[in-house]
Amino acid sequence: MDALALLHRAQEVGLRIEPMGEKLLVRGPKRAEAVVKLLAEHKAEVLAALSPSFVDASWWRERFTTKAVQWFIGDRDWDAAKRLAWGDLENEWHHQHGKRCPSWQCAGCNAPLGGSQALNLPDGNRVHFEPIDCLICFGKRWRGAACEALVAFGLEPPGLGGDQL
Repeated sequence: MDALALLHRAQEVGLRIEPMGEKLLVRGPKRAEAVVKLLAEHKAEVLAALSPSFVDASWWRERFTTKAVQWFIGDRDWDAAKRLAWGDLENEWHHQHGKRCPSWQCAGCNAPLGGSQALNLPDGNRVHFEPIDCLICFGKRWRGAACEALVAFGLEPPGLGGDQL
């Protein structure tokens, strides 16, 4: 199993991983112990995959082109393919680098969730179920951060036509 696949698997089982020098700080549920052992066995590769030099601008530009071509081949026009590819990259960037809030904190308004009903999101974050504003605020924030990072890598976000607004 390569490091990226292992990191993806770790995310799927609810683990949060941070490089701490030459160590990995791994947090998550006890049921994910088998994945934690795999992370320990492949620590060097995982640390390399988490290093900034691994995920450089050229990789993201190449990834965007690949995704756009895949969507285009899937019977989309080129502009639509670029918009879909951009959304894919925003999601990928967020899953790799996005902010993770503690489970007790709303990722939208940053207030404690307390006894409120919460919506569990695929990235491990949680937001207040009501009002919907928390979900919208969080979505705008993480997409904005992802867009900013991708632009810093030299990518240009595709424009929206009038029919997408």
